[in-house]
Amino acid sequence: MRFNFLNIPRLKHIRTALALFIAIPFFAMSQKTNIENEFSLNGTWDIIFDDNNEGISKKWFLNENFEENPSKEQIAVPSCWEQIKQDYEGVGIYRTKFKTPQNWKNKIVELHFEAVNYKSEIWINDQVVGFHEGGYTPFSFRIDKLLNPGKENVLIVRVISPIILTDKNIDGLGRQEVPMWRGALNGGIWQDVSLKAKGTVGIKDVFIEPNISNNSARFNIEIENVKAQSEDTKVVVEISGKEGDIVGRKEGTLTALPGKNVVNWNFNIKNAIYWDVENPYLYKAKVYLIKENEISDSWSHRFGMREFTVKNNQFYLNNNPLYLKAAFFEGLYPIGLAYPDSKEMAIKEIKLAKEAGFNMIRPWRKPAPKMWLDLCDEMGVLTVGSLAVECMHRPISTPRLPFVVENELRQTILSNRNRTCIVQWELFNEINRPILAQMLNSMSVLARELDPTRMILDESGGWGEGANIYLPFERTPTKFNDIHHYSGSQVNEKEFNGYLVTGKTKEEAKKYGLQKGFGKNVVPGIMSYISELGYGSTPNLTENLREFKKKGNPITAVYRDHFELDEGYRNILKETGFDKIYPDVTDFYLEQQKMHGIANKRMIEATRLNNMVGGYCVHALTGGDWVLGAGLLDLWRNPKTLVYDLTKEANQPQIAPIRILPRNVYAEQGAYIEIHGVSELESENVTLGIAIKSEKGKRVFKNSITKDFNTGISELFSTKLNTSDMDGAYEVFVTIKNDKGELIVSNNQSFDVFKKISVSVAKEKVAIVDPENSLAPFLKNEGIAFEFFSKGTDINTTVIVGNLKKKNEAHKELVNSVNKFVEKGGYAIMLDVMGTPIGARDRILVKNGLENIPFDIKLLQPWDTRGGWAAKSHITTEHPIFMGLPTNQIMHGVYENIHPKNSMAMQEGNYIAGMIGYDHFPGMDLMVRHFNGTGDVWYAADVLEAPMGKGMLLLSTLQILEFLGKDPVADKVLINMIDYASKQ
Repeated sequence: MRFNFLNIPRLKHIRTALALFIAIPFFAMSQKTNIENEFSLNGTWDIIFDDNNEGISKKWFLNENFEENPSKEQIAVPSCWEQIKQDYEGVGIYRTKFKTPQNWKNKIVELHFEAVNYKSEIWINDQVVGFHEGGYTPFSFRIDKLLNPGKENVLIVRVISPIILTDKNIDGLGRQEVPMWRGALNGGIWQDVSLKAKGTVGIKDVFIEPNISNNSARFNIEIENVKAQSEDTKVVVEISGKEGDIVGRKEGTLTALPGKNVVNWNFNIKNAIYWDVENPYLYKAKVYLIKENEISDSWSHRFGMREFTVKNNQFYLNNNPLYLKAAFFEGLYPIGLAYPDSKEMAIKEIKLAKEAGFNMIRPWRKPAPKMWLDLCDEMGVLTVGSLAVECMHRPISTPRLPFVVENELRQTILSNRNRTCIVQWELFNEINRPILAQMLNSMSVLARELDPTRMILDESGGWGEGANIYLPFERTPTKFNDIHHYSGSQVNEKEFNGYLVTGKTKEEAKKYGLQKGFGKNVVPGIMSYISELGYGSTPNLTENLREFKKKGNPITAVYRDHFELDEGYRNILKETGFDKIYPDVTDFYLEQQKMHGIANKRMIEATRLNNMVGGYCVHALTGGDWVLGAGLLDLWRNPKTLVYDLTKEANQPQIAPIRILPRNVYAEQGAYIEIHGVSELESENVTLGIAIKSEKGKRVFKNSITKDFNTGISELFSTKLNTSDMDGAYEVFVTIKNDKGELIVSNNQSFDVFKKISVSVAKEKVAIVDPENSLAPFLKNEGIAFEFFSKGTDINTTVIVGNLKKKNEAHKELVNSVNKFVEKGGYAIMLDVMGTPIGARDRILVKNGLENIPFDIKLLQPWDTRGGWAAKSHITTEHPIFMGLPTNQIMHGVYENIHPKNSMAMQEGNYIAGMIGYDHFPGMDLMVRHFNGTGDVWYAADVLEAPMGKGMLLLSTLQILEFLGKDPVADKVLINMIDYASKQ
């Protein structure tokens, strides 16, 4: 159910007051207090929400007309305007009034905006100033000739937000046609506004190029003379260290010609201290222009001496190899939406990222705000500079697309190229349109021209033509595998092996029974980087909602989405009967988080065992919008229990991944145990301890050996384990202690052993439909008598329908015969469910009646059943078909192979096993609906019992047929099914 908060007219003023109260404290608002050369215009402004776009024709940009408008309201600047007007998009016309200091009378005055989303038009004192297009980057205008010195001045700004939810077309900007960030509508003046005064010769731009090869910093200074005559100006540059000591200084006299002038100075920095993640040392640069013994203009910025590049198939920071551990970052906040709720919240999330072992954060498709980047500079975390373009086909393809791409690229790089923390530009993501593929090279070359110093990744994911990186100061690309892959909840042997062979040759892949590893357009034998991996889980909504009720803003989409998601889960748990397993929905959320943590850990362990992979990026540090479940932290920046802890464990500099092959063991066949070491530290001599314990704590294996824990990847231990006397659940525990006896690494991994299964129905005959010969060999091997189903099959015989891959008319007729058999009172087990393949994105998620069985069942496909980066929880109930297996829980571990690829969407019947999920990745035509959050919660069946006439059908989408005779769990579930059916 979707619902609308605070939509009662009489609450309008309460809403406005609430939003102002909430928004103002979180955006570092300062009063309009004069300082020598600059002051802030942040504060409370007036606004007219011009929903019908009539402000231009009615000239509301003129102060008199604005004043007479009865619909003006107040708004905090900066803030997103959806904080005071629910889901508003379109036009907003802002107004504020100010006085400039008397000593500014003969100065050049600039009006500066840190970011306005999306297109802005500016007037001062009823005179036009200019316009700017771009929602995430700063811009300025000269306004001194338009001011009334010593008197009140009126500033009016008309803003057109991105159009996302409606069909509006404003000044040629239509629905989803402009660069946008998917976390919020984020319309309006959402970052700082200020005024600055300077002399007639001013600093237009400064770009610092650090070079650690010779410990120098090149200052590229652009100076503008606004007068029509040359002006002799002294240029002074000072570089100071952390303690304020001057480490570089230079001055010279420039005859500034009218217009643009350029100064390029090199500074040698003696005993340079390099910036890195452990010691984020920053220098401070100051540039002064002095004319007639007065400062005409000044500029300052911090910078670090560092270099990030790739060589020898590794990332390098300051000539030291670095294994890259990044966290994807959505950048949505519970109150501020696009901007951190507070500086403390921003510090907390960066600190938690570093404490979890991450050395990089990848802000996604939104240039990060100045305050957040300041913190990354100070706290020492590498950062990706990304553009607000190419987010799942957005902005949509129009003739404006090439312009907006280049515009965003140019503005983003120019505004952030002095940022030490930003070590790489990421231009595109998962390209899927020819026009963007065509722009790959030209935009990469432009990025290189604008910034020679950083690495440039042309396309994350490599969907277009395969990824390329441009190394610092190089204009030609280097081929590079940038890979996105989501395993979902079950990192079974096949998935684990996929990570091991990613980026490797076909011959290497074949050793693991695979054709290739993961990724698109991958070139074997070159460096690879898995820039997206991870699973998902629902945050603890119970706790989150308490926070929202205390501090949140009910009209924002993020607030509403959390309440709606929680309500959806509660309703679906009741509808499916799974509320008997999870009477407290909090327990369900926490168990999801446990699954999320286990999956993340295994993906990371597998990735780190591949010597061709130089790093990974976990999706994600924080959740948000439609990737709400991906975060290690919830939206309030609270760690999500085991998700955070287990991901942190896998991120450590030294780890010891454990593999038990196979995971589910036939007792008489035994299992292999492999323990590898992965170390980023210097080699050392260690003591390796291995113990295996049963579920009841009985130790069945113990060993202790001295080994060298080498830098890189090494095998620490392997053995064939005799399991003939074992039965049940077991766990391998590994400890590694250094020569001082200190524990430096620990790990554990579970497995199960199954003895020969007794079959109580072995003397009874079953009937099978088995055109693909998927059942008969197993039944013969187990000694279960069977016949092939026919019209003469006895009504008391259990019928099993096997693999129907061909699904031709003859097979369909066979199933029809089974249906008639069931209608007369028979019992049939269908292991290959027939139906219509759909995805949750198809929105065919309406409740399906029993009349749809068995041909018109809507079958969810792997992306929706496995989950990708969203929680898709498959739950087993306590039922005879799962006898001897874990029940009343989310499937994992022992179920990792038979875990379903397909599920029966919203199907009526008795749920023996089923899933609960939400619409996390809707079709592109429906993306609008979920722009500000997740979609509806829904359910599907994995094992379903349903009446048909006088009889009963048992339908299963578990991968039983694929693993019969290969995994004892598949064998056990089928035999349990036969046993159960014979008693009905």
